[in-house]
Amino acid sequence: MKKITALVLTAFMLLPFVFSASAQEKKLTFNSDGTFRIMQINDFQDRDVPNADSVEFLNRVLDKYKPDLVVLVGDQLHDYFPGVTAEKIKVALSNQLMPLQERGIPFIFTFGNHDRDYNNILSMEEQAAFYREYSCCYANTDGADGGTYNTVIYSSDGSTPVFNIYMMDTQQWNGKGTTSGVTAEQVEWYKERSNQLKAANGGKIVPSFVFQHIPVKEIRSFLKEVPEGTEGALKSRYYDAYYVLDENADWTGDRNIMREVPGCEHPEKVTGQYEAWLEQGDVLGAYFGHDHINTFVGKTADGIELGYNGGFGFATYGDPGERYARIFDLNENDIENYTHKTLYYTECMLEPEEPVEPEAPVEPDEPAESTCTHLCHKSGFMGFVWKIVRFFWQLFRMNPVCECGEAHY
Repeated sequence: MKKITALVLTAFMLLPFVFSASAQEKKLTFNSDGTFRIMQINDFQDRDVPNADSVEFLNRVLDKYKPDLVVLVGDQLHDYFPGVTAEKIKVALSNQLMPLQERGIPFIFTFGNHDRDYNNILSMEEQAAFYREYSCCYANTDGADGGTYNTVIYSSDGSTPVFNIYMMDTQQWNGKGTTSGVTAEQVEWYKERSNQLKAANGGKIVPSFVFQHIPVKEIRSFLKEVPEGTEGALKSRYYDAYYVLDENADWTGDRNIMREVPGCEHPEKVTGQYEAWLEQGDVLGAYFGHDHINTFVGKTADGIELGYNGGFGFATYGDPGERYARIFDLNENDIENYTHKTLYYTECMLEPEEPVEPEAPVEPDEPAESTCTHLCHKSGFMGFVWKIVRFFWQLFRMNPVCECGEAHY
């Protein structure tokens, strides 16, 4: 069954998108009521045979929250990908992109370090080209590289640039952060594009968000160093020091939790990215992935909001039984007072689904539905409990076939 599904997905993936147009010919606009909703998804981390819970979560949040734009903020691909080929990479990406394509939801993307793990199999340029084959992709092609560019959102009448999004590729990660972060060339590109947008907007800056996979080191401004042994303290990735979140920081998130010390640029690395944001004055906030179990968002002393969205996909590490997306709601008449909210897998899945018509009765000569009463066939709350059990089975490679005889992964 898995092979058949993969073949079908591959065939569908390779169909030409006859209605596609170049990103420059497309235009994102605020809705007629002046609103615009962005959904951030990062660390989906999947393979050609998709994780069912991740796909279910994706479909549910898209249908419930109906974003006007989805931003994919890196690590769409899993770091463990047995038998990986270029075609399997495309199938893995297609599994995530087709729910957007089918609903006509625009998306843009950038890369994470694990997407770069496969650069020798499907290069970053080839991966970027694959995303752009989808008609609902609004990623411009005139950026610094395939994962570094900007996308403008115009007024509801389409006449004026109101908001802008910078997508930045933060390169590779070696576990110590010494090779992570943007390059000097990317910073220069950002400043040039910022100036171009300002000039085209009659000398006024275009307020912007930045989305990138690995955080800038300034995310550490929300941490407080404490003695070893302090309750909740976590050891630094870079120094022999321990940290907790600073309770006196300017917190703006609705779930300010740190469960791993930020895997940001090395504190001693100088990219100049944050300094460029201050110089240009157009970045209202920058939002990251990479650290799957951090969800905090705060405002720096310079007035720029920095924050995490937790990991989305169930095929990789994360909070037990919980995963995250984030939505941003903007109004073209009051851009600076945007709001954002964390979306939880458990909340989405526990809410009752829309009622469906009962299925037609099974003909006598057809095999009857299973009457198994095992936990894996339960619905409602017990069905939710089963999802948690299954998560740990997958995590520790336990019981691929349960006592009812059904293979679950």
